[in-house]
Amino acid sequence: MANTKWTQRTLTHKDAILYAVLTCSVMLITAIIIWAKTPNFRPLIDDLRLVDAVKITDVLDMQKITYHADVESHMLYIYERHTQNARLALARAGFVFEYPKHESFSALPEACAELESQFGQYATTPIWQQPWFMSVLRLIMGTLIIIIFIVAVVRPALSALIHGTVPSEQQK
Repeated sequence: MANTKWTQRTLTHKDAILYAVLTCSVMLITAIIIWAKTPNFRPLIDDLRLVDAVKITDVLDMQKITYHADVESHMLYIYERHTQNARLALARAGFVFEYPKHESFSALPEACAELESQFGQYATTPIWQQPWFMSVLRLIMGTLIIIIFIVAVVRPALSALIHGTVPSEQQK
């Protein structure tokens, strides 16, 4: 059996550093992917102690709107893209927390009609204010960071491991 470069090679200090860099690279790429896929939550109710939280969560459950209740801060969070649907569903059930563009309404149907008119307003809002914009921006940023990281760090480290030299030694 012929001795090859792979059978004679022992783990050196430089190899250990390269393996550590590759391991950190994989962990960083995983963290970026998790960060990019994290949904944006918005607070729907600032203080659950002031309202009937059971009725509100029942309305959200009937509309199949996912929510997250933070017990410590007494806040109710929903996905950012479901904000208008949740406000509209709660207004129909008799819960109006924010009156859009008005100080107060004298009747609940007026508040519900105002929310319904604002529901279709996404067609006229700028692209950076659309609910989907931040998630797309996160995906694009994460993709760019991963590509740059692979080209600048992972590729040279793998090349050094395969060829048995460190890039700075190749230039000398």
